[in-house]
Amino acid sequence: MEQETARTLIELLQAMLSKPDNTTITAYITIGGMFGVAAITAFTQWIVTKSIIRSEHERLHTQLRSDFKLNQFAKWQEEFLDVISALLAQTDPEVYPTPEREKVVPLIQKAQLLLNLDIQTHRNINALVNELGLAVNKWETRGLSEILGIHGRLLEAAREAICLPEE
Repeated sequence: MEQETARTLIELLQAMLSKPDNTTITAYITIGGMFGVAAITAFTQWIVTKSIIRSEHERLHTQLRSDFKLNQFAKWQEEFLDVISALLAQTDPEVYPTPEREKVVPLIQKAQLLLNLDIQTHRNINALVNELGLAVNKWETRGLSEILGIHGRLLEAAREAICLPEE
């Protein structure tokens, strides 16, 4: 480009910028509107993306917490079933006419440790475990049918406790 042509273009550009006509003003308004729409769109997308991410985070957190609780409950169920089964076997008067305290007492204590006394079902089981312990360790005199009755009630309460709790 020649210097004279460049100088002429610069003069024309300065003249247009110093005294804009309707076409130039319309172009400025159009460009400004486009930038405004782009800014509003970007802001809206940012808000929407942020709310989607928060929603997904909460959903994932809820799912992980639920999975963890379910896993913990499954472990508790397994251990509880083992302890109650062993306790019922060790205190069955038909299998062990004279139960061995050194085997029964730790099972009673383990069963009590597994129970959450804030839950009514667990309180019922705890009472039955205590009653069974008193009966078979000869701290209270009970007949065979009474001990088997305690066994039956303990079985029913244990079945209720190992079911998945409703929330």
